[in-house]
Amino acid sequence: MKISDFVFEKGSVVSLYGVAGSGKTNIMLQVINEITPSLYISTEGVSYQARVEGIRWKKDVYFANTNNLFELISIIIKATKLNLKLISVDTINRFYRESRKTKDLEYPILLLLALSRESNVKILLSWEVAGNNRVNGEKFMRKISEDILRVTKNYIIGNLRVCKFKISSNGVEGCL
Repeated sequence: MKISDFVFEKGSVVSLYGVAGSGKTNIMLQVINEITPSLYISTEGVSYQARVEGIRWKKDVYFANTNNLFELISIIIKATKLNLKLISVDTINRFYRESRKTKDLEYPILLLLALSRESNVKILLSWEVAGNNRVNGEKFMRKISEDILRVTKNYIIGNLRVCKFKISSNGVEGCL
């Protein structure tokens, strides 16, 4: 089974959460290459770029970086013109973690949800976990997500389902 089939098995708006280094970004990169045209938005800087080197990307895979909420909203609005099948944001709760202002989650999420409903675009969001092993903005995550998946080093764990995966130089292999 392809990772994207597992991730979107139960809905079109899916959230991934897990500690840093659990594989969330690698899974998102795999999914955007399986469902095209797609857009990957990084709020965590360009650290993901080292992971994309050496991977054979399909033609309609786009990448964007953002350093603030205004840029994130602007990228989402511009994405409406690309006729995408998937938008992924890694990590959606970054600006909220820093500011603790609910608007830093509400505005981009409302745009993404509207895009999902209006244009049938799948939405994949990653959420960073705080030191206490809780998601910053967990109430938002639970309210807006059609499915929530926990990512550990080797497993994607959902409601009554599990996918074992392996990260290789070719991307993510799974569900094994």
